[in-house]
Formats: sequence, structure tokens, C-alpha cells
Amino acid sequence: MLDKIKAGWRGYRDSLAIGYRAHPKGVIAQIVLGLAEALLIPIALYLIKVMIDAVQTGDSQQAYLAAASLGLAVGVIWAVVFAYVKVIFTVLHHTVRVADRRIMELMGNPPGLDHHERSDYLDRVQRIREDRWLLGGCINQTAQMLRAVLVIVFGGAMLAQVHPLLLVFPLITLAGMTIARRAGAIEEDYLERTSAAERRRRHLFEVATGTDAGKELRIFGSAGELGARHSAAGRGVVAERNRGQWKAARLASWEGVISAFGMASGIGFVLYLAIRGQATAGDVILLVGLIQIIAGYAAGLTMHTVLVYKTAKLGARLEWLRKYGEASAGPARPVETPERLSNGIVLEDVSFAYPESKRPSLDGVSLELPAGKVVALVGENGAGKTTLVKLLSGFYQPTGGQILVDGQDLTGFGVASWRQRIGATFQDLARFEFTARETIGVGDLGAGFDDERVREAMARAGAGDVIEDLPGGLDTRLGGRWDDGTDLSGGQWQKLAIGRGRMREEPLLVLFDEPTAALDPQTEHALFEQFAEEVRAGRQRGTVTVLVSHRFSTVSMADLIVVLDQGRVAETGTHKELMERRGAYAELYELQSSAYR
Repeated sequence: MLDKIKAGWRGYRDSLAIGYRAHPKGVIAQIVLGLAEALLIPIALYLIKVMIDAVQTGDSQQAYLAAASLGLAVGVIWAVVFAYVKVIFTVLHHTVRVADRRIMELMGNPPGLDHHERSDYLDRVQRIREDRWLLGGCINQTAQMLRAVLVIVFGGAMLAQVHPLLLVFPLITLAGMTIARRAGAIEEDYLERTSAAERRRRHLFEVATGTDAGKELRIFGSAGELGARHSAAGRGVVAERNRGQWKAARLASWEGVISAFGMASGIGFVLYLAIRGQATAGDVILLVGLIQIIAGYAAGLTMHTVLVYKTAKLGARLEWLRKYGEASAGPARPVETPERLSNGIVLEDVSFAYPESKRPSLDGVSLELPAGKVVALVGENGAGKTTLVKLLSGFYQPTGGQILVDGQDLTGFGVASWRQRIGATFQDLARFEFTARETIGVGDLGAGFDDERVREAMARAGAGDVIEDLPGGLDTRLGGRWDDGTDLSGGQWQKLAIGRGRMREEPLLVLFDEPTAALDPQTEHALFEQFAEEVRAGRQRGTVTVLVSHRFSTVSMADLIVVLDQGRVAETGTHKELMERRGAYAELYELQSSAYR
């Protein structure tokens, strides 16, 4: 319990820090203006009391003075309210921007991919996405709470001046806050229960409204079915969350009952004092007004308490995401990454299993990837090729065995340092809709989007023709969704991605994980033939090139071919050696080549 309270407090504190960093002056102004309003409202009520009592006693001078002071106080209150509202939106605008950037950093910076691929992590990430709006309002909720607390305390002190028993009414607000926090916890629990279902609903929405599935939806006429499933998933989520909200509402209704009882009791006691002659007419106006104001601010305090509680939970999730990123960031004192490879990369009895998988993706793999060689990975889908690429990239750590780079355990390197020496292109490439220069240049930010470096990378990728075909060359805005954008074919996007993966001039490891699936076999063959020649020409760097492809005509040029089968190494050797062995590789090669005859 204590650990949860500490985590919640840290989460709330960190959420506040995001708002403060976004606009420090605005945050200070918002809090000061809120507190000023909280003091001015009871003062204005007190001036009303003074004015009424002065009129009753015939003290015209005091009545005029109180009326003038009241007018001034009301004017200041309105000025404070207008300034307060303007500051609220200013701080909110800046905080939302900074909060979004913070979430982008926390989601994008962790070296691992667990939070993108594991369902239990995805549920937490889903709650962060759903509740991120709370970060923008955290400062406002805090300012509102401080304002409410000050009104209740200041107003309670004024009530106590008339009779100490009237202090009971402000104390009732504490019971309301406790009930509200418990009601908020119930609602939050139901939100967490439905995280996976809500992810499914959002996925259906994204599929139905995105461009990737648009052609298939229309050909198969499945848009209606998708809509029906989205509706069913939505009904389930709404029904479950409604149950939580009703349960919370039933509990929260007691807060209303308690507050109403306290308010009625307070007003009744004030009237009792007036009848007994212990309170003037001004006192009655003051006390009834204070009780109403305290009741209103107490209700607001209850609502803001719930929102702050939710914000604290969100902050705790962000803290979890930050710690997750730090835990996977590598050793505190990393070993220096070598400038070149002398021996290569060795896998010693490497195993890896995804948390929810029934069998390991890699099972006791021992393999040598020699320096300066092109190594091809082949095998059926699910054989473990992409998993091996992920381990080499540092996205995951082996669950068994180790990967050695020139004799040094890969986990001993700093993740960022190791990745600086990797060039990679993946099948599920990113379509960065920037200018062509930026889309390619992000492959090596250290090059500063230099035109010459970008063109050299595209030349190394054998894809310089793509730039020549663009209407504005490297300045062309990519993506058909923009007014000045140019849409590209799947093959053109893949060539740009290959160029992006070739931006680093002296990598230790080059990875090609089926990056040419949208290209015809002849183009793919020509591209990888050029890669192989370049690797062999630059073997003094010791670069290891790993190629994953289903096209055996392409992999035949590799120096070493590794056949994977159900997470294990079935065969290794050159194309000639494997063909002479007449094993699985030879069978698959002949089966595929026969289709082209």
C-alpha cells in the first residue's frame, strides 16, 4: 500500500514538473491568481455583511465605505478571473505540446521493442495514450485544488468567528474527498480491465479508416463486417466501463448526500443563531453565502481530487516507461565499440523466446558470422530469421547463450554506440513523409542531410534513379496526403528505405531483412549483387552483412548461407556446398527455380 502511495505521489510530482517546464511563468501566475481569487471572494462576502450591518445601525459612513470597497473588490475579482482564464489556456496549450513530446520520447527512445510487441506492455501503453490529456490539465487541477482548499480554510476561519460548531461543515469536505478518491479508483480499475478490448476497437477503426487496407476492404466488401466488429467491440468496452462508472457514481452519491446534509445543517444552525439574537442580518448573509461557496468549492475539490488521482496513476505509468527504457539501455560502463571487426560475430548457444510464445523462436543457435562476409539467412516463415536480426540489432537480449562481437559480449556495448555502427533496412519499412532528402538522411543524422552524402547513399543502394524520377529531386515533398506531396510506389518507398539504411559509410553490421519484397526479382538481384561487390571491396572494415530473403537466386551470391528450421540451424555453407549436399536448401532452391522455367 505504501509503495503504491509513493508511486502515485512521484507520478503526480512528475506530471506537475512537465507543466512547470512547459511554461514556468504561466504556472506561477495561474497559482497566484487562483489563490488571489480564493481570498477575494470571502472578503467580498464580508464587505456585504459590513454594509448590511452598517445600514441597519444607521452608520452611513461605514456603509458607503463598505460599498466602495465591495465595488473595488468585485472589479478586482473580475479582472483576476479574466486573467486566470487566459493563463489557464496558455499553460494548457504549452503543457499539451511538452507532454506529447515527453510521451514521444519515452515511447521512441527505449532500445527494446517490448512496449510495442508484448500485450501486457501494450495495455499499459494504451492507458498512457488514452489518459495523456490529463497531463495538460495537471497544473490547472492543482491550482483549482489549492484555490478550493484556501477558500474552505479561509471561509472556515470566518465561520468559526461566529461559532466554533460551524467548523464542522468544512470538515465534512474531507469525507467527500475520501469517497471521491475511492470512486475514482473504482472507475480507474474498470478502465484498466478494458485496455486490451479498447486496443482492439481502436485497431479496427484504424484498419477501416487507413489507406493500407483500403484496397482489400473494397475488393472483399469487408468494410461493413469491420464496422460491425468495431461496433461490437465498442459496445463491450462501453458496457464494462459504464458498469464501473455506475458503481463509482453510486459510491460518489454518498458524498453528495453528506454535503447536502452538512449544508442544510449549517444554514439551519445559522438561522438558529439569528433567532436567538447571536447573529446579525449581516452575519446571516455572510454565513449562508460562505456555506454555499464552501459547498461549491468542496464539490469542485472532490472532482479535482479524482482527476489528480488519475493523473498520478498516469505519471506512475510514465515512470514505469522511463525505468523500462533505462533498464534496457545497456551497462552503466559500456565497453567501447570497435572501429573495425577482425573476427566477426559469433552466436554461442543462443536462445530466445517471446514471453507469450509456446516455443522458442531461437533454440540453441551456435553460428559464426565472419568479418567481411555476406551471410544469408533462409528458411520458412517462423524459422527465426527476423528474431535473429532483432537480437543482432539489440532490440532484445537472448534468453539463453550469448552473442560475441570480436570476442566481446554484445550486451557489454552501449546500445546507442552499437547502433551507430549498424546500417539496416527492414521489410516493414517506415514511410517518412518528409522531403526526399530528409527521408533518406535520417539514416545518419550526423551527416546533417548533406546532399552529397544522401546521393552517395542512394548510389550505394543502387537506387539513384528514384531521385532522378522525383519532380523536385531531393526537395520533393513525399506523400500523396499533402497538397505539395508526391505519392510513390511501394518499390520506390523500398528503394528510399534501402538508401536510408546505407547512409552510414563505415558500419560494422549491415542488415537487410527482406527489404526488397516490393521489387521484382531482377531488380533485387542487381541490387544485392552490387551490395556484395561493395562488401568484398571494403573488407578491410570487416563489415558483416546479413541478408534475409526468400528468393534463392539472390542469396546464392552470399559467402555463407544459413538455413534455419524452427529456430535451429539446419545447414550452413556456400551455395555450391549446400547444393552438393542435397539437403533442405537444395530442395527449396530447385523447387523455387522450377517455377521460373
